[in-house]
Amino acid sequence: MNQTLVHTLPEQPLAIIGDIHGELQALDALLEKLKHDPATSNRLLIFIGDLCDRGPDSVGVIARVRDLIDQGRALAILGNHEINLLANDAKDGSGWFFDSREHSDAPYYAPFTRATAIQRPDIRDFLSSLPLAIRLPDLRIVHAAWDSAGIESVAAVPCGHILELIHDWDLKVQHEARRNDLGARYLAERERWASQLEDPNDPPPYLDAVADFESLQQRLNPVKRMTSGIEARSPQPFYSGHRWRYSDRIAWWDQDPDPSPVIIGHYWRLFNPANPNTWRYSRLFRGIGPTAWHGLHRQAYCIDYSVGARWSERTAHGSSDGIRFRLAAMLWPERQLVFDNGDQIPTS
Repeated sequence: MNQTLVHTLPEQPLAIIGDIHGELQALDALLEKLKHDPATSNRLLIFIGDLCDRGPDSVGVIARVRDLIDQGRALAILGNHEINLLANDAKDGSGWFFDSREHSDAPYYAPFTRATAIQRPDIRDFLSSLPLAIRLPDLRIVHAAWDSAGIESVAAVPCGHILELIHDWDLKVQHEARRNDLGARYLAERERWASQLEDPNDPPPYLDAVADFESLQQRLNPVKRMTSGIEARSPQPFYSGHRWRYSDRIAWWDQDPDPSPVIIGHYWRLFNPANPNTWRYSRLFRGIGPTAWHGLHRQAYCIDYSVGARWSERTAHGSSDGIRFRLAAMLWPERQLVFDNGDQIPTS
């Protein structure tokens, strides 16, 4: 049976792996731990998206995941970083793929393996074949937000048609943005303040058109909501991911009426924050333990333990100790965590 962008699976043991962001060494360490434990060696692996960007070897991570899928041992869903790549939206950390980002990414992320001209079409073809979400009888899996209306709007779209979907929703957003000349004002603000938008020491003024356009994208586009989360206009600009932002993530799980478990990535959770007040997204997990379920019904679990920030330790110290920023797998149905350093910890 041909699967759709909302992939359906029967109940079975899983190992659900969080955002990898090009950290091939961490991925191989975690896969090795799972492989040599009889309790986890034969279960289906689920990759929750954001395979690429920022880390040293996005090319290697994608190749490893693709091999596992081809062997029938794994499935993967799309995250916002894969959507950006497919949409030719060259964002921070994507210099491994886009020539336009190589120079600006180098001070933060170099050295990183670059995709060759031969590899790039194959990478795009592979990513465009992936679904947006996975549904089991007792479990929901999506990269950022299980938006019920969005899920239903793509549930019948066959896998392999994500490029058409991205194009169609982009046209709808552009059509809506023509009202009050929002699209033109957005492009004008982006062009005028281009150098300052990525400068932490020289912030632009509050860019109303950028804020309004980003809010419009989130409101209209279900692919955005599922892969980037539910966001709201921020009253103040803030610097994150090497650019000034005008919309901020919200804890949508606190209003999720569905009590069935949902596993997500995307939100940069920390296992052992040295100073949580310096971590932008700590507020989303304020009062929530590092291995605790969260949400209205304690139904949600973010499996992203911020391995994608290891570049910051390498930049500052030349290496990463792998303690603060980790890669994790959730064993299902046991609700047990396995980390790339071998720690196994039950969730609560």
